[in-house]
Amino acid sequence: MQQALVFLRRPVMFLQEACCSARRLHHVSHYSTFLRTPCQRSPVCVPTPAPAPLHSLPCSAWLYSTQRSFKKVLKSSLDCSVPPVSVTEIRQYLRSKDIPFHDGYSCLHTPSLFMERASGSDVTEKESFSLFVDKTTGRFLCKETLVEGSWEDFQDCVEVMQKERQGSLNPEVLLGYPDSETELNEKEMDRREVQRIWSSSVPISDLLEDDAQLVKVMFGMGKVSNATLKKFGVRFFKPTKSLVLPWFSGRDSSLRGLKLLSADCKGEGQVIYKEVTFPKPGLYHNLFGLHLIGHKDTEVVLTGREVDTLAVSQATGLPSVALPRGVSCLPPVLLPFLEQFKRVTLWLGGDLRSWEASKIFARKLGLKRCSLIRPGEPQPCPGDALAKGMNLNKILKASIPAAHKSIISFRQLREDVFGELVNKEQVAGVKWSRFPELNKILKGHRKGELTVFTGPTGSGKTTFISESALDLCMQGVNTLWGSFEINNVRLAKIMLTQFSQQRLEENLDQYEEWADQFEELPLYFMTFHGQQNIKTVIDTMQHAVYLYDISHVVIDNLQFMMGQENLSVDKFAVQDHIIGTFRTFATGSSCHVTLIIHPRKEGDDKELQTASIFGTAKASQEADNVLILQEKKLVSSQGRRSLQVAKNRFDGDVGIFPLEFNKTSLTFSTPRSKTKLRKVKGDAAETPEKPVKPVKTLASAERSPAEEGTKKKK
Repeated sequence: MQQALVFLRRPVMFLQEACCSARRLHHVSHYSTFLRTPCQRSPVCVPTPAPAPLHSLPCSAWLYSTQRSFKKVLKSSLDCSVPPVSVTEIRQYLRSKDIPFHDGYSCLHTPSLFMERASGSDVTEKESFSLFVDKTTGRFLCKETLVEGSWEDFQDCVEVMQKERQGSLNPEVLLGYPDSETELNEKEMDRREVQRIWSSSVPISDLLEDDAQLVKVMFGMGKVSNATLKKFGVRFFKPTKSLVLPWFSGRDSSLRGLKLLSADCKGEGQVIYKEVTFPKPGLYHNLFGLHLIGHKDTEVVLTGREVDTLAVSQATGLPSVALPRGVSCLPPVLLPFLEQFKRVTLWLGGDLRSWEASKIFARKLGLKRCSLIRPGEPQPCPGDALAKGMNLNKILKASIPAAHKSIISFRQLREDVFGELVNKEQVAGVKWSRFPELNKILKGHRKGELTVFTGPTGSGKTTFISESALDLCMQGVNTLWGSFEINNVRLAKIMLTQFSQQRLEENLDQYEEWADQFEELPLYFMTFHGQQNIKTVIDTMQHAVYLYDISHVVIDNLQFMMGQENLSVDKFAVQDHIIGTFRTFATGSSCHVTLIIHPRKEGDDKELQTASIFGTAKASQEADNVLILQEKKLVSSQGRRSLQVAKNRFDGDVGIFPLEFNKTSLTFSTPRSKTKLRKVKGDAAETPEKPVKPVKTLASAERSPAEEGTKKKK
């Protein structure tokens, strides 16, 4: 019995030691502190400003950080000066230039422009087509030389080849502007950092048997064999007690990058996992296990965690790869590496978020070849299934096709309905960390919904929405901002101030540190400013959803988009058309759209209602949520603000709670004094009343506050 207790205590002690290492790592800006004496600047992990939500050890609770960076070609601002290209235009161009091509699932396959063809080889052989052109964006990638570029770059290369009558081009023609000395130093630092960590780490099999088992238990892979770990090249980095997950090139199996996975305990047996990648996620994309894929493999299992890929490979023997950023994003640059497979099974995890991501990623990969594993107790994530001794082959055979008909019966829906009943909290969406009172009413932020937000002029609509969107973005919600009223520089300054919660003008020495952390957020901006056409804006949003897996779009505001529409048409009809277009986009793209609309001009002494939204009733009818920023003008001070939820289609709860504005940090928060939600009674809202719970009826959510007040009087 004593020996059993000692054995149980050892993982705890081992984990506590790892937590100490993680805390030491948290207080320094770079891993280089552990690797060399002079701490040099290295583009790696920075401490996050807000604590991540606590998760327990099972698969569905694994926490993946949403760090990201930018390539020179992947900007944080979406520039739409170049019109998007359609797949029809791509096909027409290839035919006009006599370039043979093969129509793939998400790309068009053509012969490489950067490789000499062997004498006597057939140009039309599909197997020799190693250059892939994305059907949606036109970007291309040559798998043999790893040269990539835009559709305009591809056209330029073809024109040069035909003008010079050359059979191929030197890949260096697309290098463009040479890297600056700083960029070259960062790349060299990344390369050295990768090699240093890799050479300092040890294979799991080289650890003592007890230590190796403790490492496996700590990272949730107790049933994974040493042979499987050696096959994928998994190692252990002792200085930080981290698991080393390498990325090898699919072309020559050379080491191109790696991910460090560390564990941190938060008390009461709760463990969260943090990851750091070299190079930064935006600088390089790869698939874990890609080097093990054979040219003749036609089936693959796509997972959201490296541990799940290890489990699938060991239990089934099928080819399996893991996405670099889990369920948060499937970068289109990785699609060419998945083109060879006729069947792709997406087994991304065991929670509802993984299920939603599976359906979105299947659209990119091609619905006809994709199958999905529905999460649930009988079908957990692969790592948990292996630990429980379940038959993974049986679970894979029970996968369902991603494509479906336009008309279905309840038989196809019953599992989805059951999943929503079981995972009530996950269905409610992502919770706000800065606005707990908003969670009590709206329950969370959900994909596929349309939120209409209004408030008096100068009340702080943009400031509030920027903090609300920032709150969600810090929790991994990929966000796209369309600010037509204020420019992006000013908006970014506001959000950076809210992010750091201080006036950086007075602390310029801290700017670089906070800017580095802010840059890691999955946040993008449209380059529009002023009046814009709705079609151009929707095209940009669809492009962003495809390229960056955007799940939240903020439009500020509707009135600025109405200027370039047909002036001969009634302005209310134009507004209704725009709102209907945003509604269709939100539903079809599974993306939450927050639309700011100015209210009608009303007296300062009156509170706004749903009917106060400018235009017809279509805005409030199409919206899933209607939020109103109320401001009560005061003579002696700035005024009291409160947020009213006037409509909530999810469960019908409506209510109002006070806000407190901090001018230093430009943030809103609920007052520290104990406040309760109160029911809104239209015009009678001015009179004091006892606090009551939010209204629970769906019908009341569809009625305006004024209608409810009239009904009570009757």
